Amino acid sequence: MERIEFLHPSEEEREILKKIARKVREAPEEIFENFYSRMIQAGFEKALSPIFRDPVRLKRLKRRIREFLVSYLEDPTSARIRTRIRRLGRIHSELKIHPSEFPAALLILWEDLRKHLTREEERVLTRAFFLLSAYLIQVHFLNRERVLRSLYEQVRRLNRIYALLREVNLLIFEEREDPGRLFPQACDILVHQGGFYLAAVFMREEEGGEVRLVGASCAKQAPPECLSFLRSPEFRASEYLSRALAQRSPFLLRETEGDLPVLGPGKPRALLALPLELEGPQAILLVGDAKSRTFPQEEVLLLQEIARDLSLGYLHITKSRELERVIFRDDLTGLPNRRYLLSALEHELGVAQKEGLSLALVLLDLDHFFTLNASLGHRVGDQILREIGRRLSEFTLPSRGTVARVGPDEFAFSYLLRQSDRSFAWLKDLEDLLSAPYRLEDREIRLTVSMGVALSEGFDSPEDLFAAAEIALQEARKEGPGRVAFYSPELTRRVYHTLDLVRKLEKALEREEFLLYFQPRIDLRRREVVSFEALLRWEDPERGIVPPGEFIPVLEDTGLIVEVGAWVVKEVARFLARLDPSFRASFNVSARQFQEASRLVSAIREALSETGLPGERLEMEITENLLVAHGAEEVLREIQNLGLLISLDDFGTGYSSLAYLRRFPVHSLKIDYSFVKGVPQNVEDSQVVMAIVSLAHNLNKRAVAEGVERKDQLAFLLGLGVDEIQGFLCAPPLPPEDFLLFVREFDPKSCLP
Repeated sequence: MERIEFLHPSEEEREILKKIARKVREAPEEIFENFYSRMIQAGFEKALSPIFRDPVRLKRLKRRIREFLVSYLEDPTSARIRTRIRRLGRIHSELKIHPSEFPAALLILWEDLRKHLTREEERVLTRAFFLLSAYLIQVHFLNRERVLRSLYEQVRRLNRIYALLREVNLLIFEEREDPGRLFPQACDILVHQGGFYLAAVFMREEEGGEVRLVGASCAKQAPPECLSFLRSPEFRASEYLSRALAQRSPFLLRETEGDLPVLGPGKPRALLALPLELEGPQAILLVGDAKSRTFPQEEVLLLQEIARDLSLGYLHITKSRELERVIFRDDLTGLPNRRYLLSALEHELGVAQKEGLSLALVLLDLDHFFTLNASLGHRVGDQILREIGRRLSEFTLPSRGTVARVGPDEFAFSYLLRQSDRSFAWLKDLEDLLSAPYRLEDREIRLTVSMGVALSEGFDSPEDLFAAAEIALQEARKEGPGRVAFYSPELTRRVYHTLDLVRKLEKALEREEFLLYFQPRIDLRRREVVSFEALLRWEDPERGIVPPGEFIPVLEDTGLIVEVGAWVVKEVARFLARLDPSFRASFNVSARQFQEASRLVSAIREALSETGLPGERLEMEITENLLVAHGAEEVLREIQNLGLLISLDDFGTGYSSLAYLRRFPVHSLKIDYSFVKGVPQNVEDSQVVMAIVSLAHNLNKRAVAEGVERKDQLAFLLGLGVDEIQGFLCAPPLPPEDFLLFVREFDPKSCLP
């Protein structure tokens, strides 16, 4: 509330306000009737229906409204009035009354009162009513912000646990050799990614045996002796374990009950104990939280699920190791065999289904291997098989699946696909890896590999998934050596198109086939072209201009966007250097470029150094989603230090938050086309645009509307006070020379009223 600047009238104005207050106090009741009627129309009657149905209570409400206005006019700066304004604003917010309704009712009262006032009294009353309306609107939005912050914190906490659940499941999926590594890594995830104060796993191998600490991690704010204290008898691990076995359910250790261990400054305020079911050893997971005295029920349920998954993961690893030693290894390559693969697939299919991911099974057949084996000898052939096994094992690091030898010259591997893998560009990397020369006994041998791929969607059993991959491999063999086939013909065509597109894009940068188009941005106050957005285009020698939506996602999936993005920054700066110093240029940055921020920052520095441009002539457009990326604030501060302006693109479609707008150095908000296209006909779109413009101006940021195509849209945006527009109404994206011509010949009357 400290942001509200209350009215500070002069002594002369105070006297005038007191005179007005006396007139309001003595005014006949009829003068307020229009005010009450407006309140009823605005929905106050529905919100306050019990009062409006009771004549006595309604009369009391009317009296209190008059008394409030009189008190406000008599002393608008008093602490009592400030408190009542805040309370009134909260009441309106709780009743879901739009903040514009009370000022609208006040305007009617002002119209009736001004007839009884002098010109000077009318001026002072206008200012007082205007500021009262402003106070109530500010209180409304501050209340909304407080509620949103509270809801955001709840969602953030649960999202954190869901993310932990996913990370722990991926850890279980990846850790398949040593169960002793599972618990320490899980504790690290809970602390360093989950934000808990501590996490520890205690285990007793047999009844009456010693309780050992088998995994633990403490937060940075914990004292140095945190880990040693967990191992000491003072930490009653045996007692907690026995209690967990007896209860067979989670329980909370609280400070107030005296059973929470003392760990020094910043100690946990609550400690949750979760039993693990390991079919033999007895174990317990302890999770400490320094921010709360308790754990919300939803969080306890999710932590229980993590405990269950850890138990199942431990059992899976231990049982898998026992079986593997007996029947699951290929003697020649040391890889798992077909039997092991089918067993592992059962677990991996479960993880993929639970995490909402896809599992790919790839079968590989060495083309003409029997001929090669016969001509060079079995010893050389065996060396090639071992080398292929080694390359495949390296390809899957960090491990996201199982590599196996499933036939004399056939291999297989499963691959858990994340979102960025769904373009299947990684198949080209695999193809390049296996087709690289094999240097054996002073010979250089080259091989091609046919591949069949099946995805887990629609398959419940490992055997069915394997059979589908075999069918795909047969299709690949029919097409000739070195081919890839998918169980889905449609997906096969799509993947081949993507792989072909990747090869072409790799060459496009070398051959300078990329180019930039520039779309003008018009300053509505100055009625001038003041800036432009640089848009990437690709001119394929065979197809001509390729739609951006077709090739830019592939650039991002493969990481080529980092190199292409660096080229864009430098080209934009070179072109901008040709223009009047008042011009700015904006360029877009993707999440992949943010992940390799050093390359982005280096490209910007080189561009500024080469052209001599001041940084403020460049504007970097990012989406709201990048604000929540790890390290985003540091990267944005570094770019801001170079002088660049930062714009939030597609605003309103991502993680919109007042907290982020205050925290990050954002210069302008760019209203997404999806909202602009509906105005002014669509009420919801119009309200969103109004809110964004108001928010931008209240935070001293520029409001930019993109996708402006019609004059009625422009009229609406002009009325809201939008600073800049961009869209086909004034100009489409233009090649460089056409853009220069447009700037020289630009006539505001051609598109502006």
